[in-house]
Amino acid sequence: MKRIKGLWIVLLTLFLSVANIYAQDDVEGLDLSKEQQQLLKSQKELLKKNREAFKTSLTPEQRAILKNNALSKSERQTALKKTLSSSQRNIIAKNTASVKQAKAKFRATLTPKQKQLIRKRLSNNKGRAKKNIRRNVRRAKNKRVRN
Repeated sequence: MKRIKGLWIVLLTLFLSVANIYAQDDVEGLDLSKEQQQLLKSQKELLKKNREAFKTSLTPEQRAILKNNALSKSERQTALKKTLSSSQRNIIAKNTASVKQAKAKFRATLTPKQKQLIRKRLSNNKGRAKKNIRRNVRRAKNKRVRN
């Protein structure tokens, strides 16, 4: 059960927060080399391919769960998690492993100055992310109370 929870957390990270992790369009000031730019481009393509592979494996029932707006986001995720087949779980595990590998490959090419700039950006955004999460949770609670 713990393994499935861990797998689900990785799935959520992969499919829901990939945009935040890989905000490649905002790489100003990093002075990326051609090789690094190519790595980022290939990572984006890999993510798109992985996402498409997972989406095509979804059954109509699973798609209906994802489109059901009556459920909250977390309820949809748990409902979907319960319906995943072993082949879909394997797809998720492979996707997670390939993303980790791609990230490690990119990190290995970073210079100390680039690493420092990235750390600085991440630390600047930490407070905002927590504030946004709190705000979104409050909004969701208020919506449920009103409905």
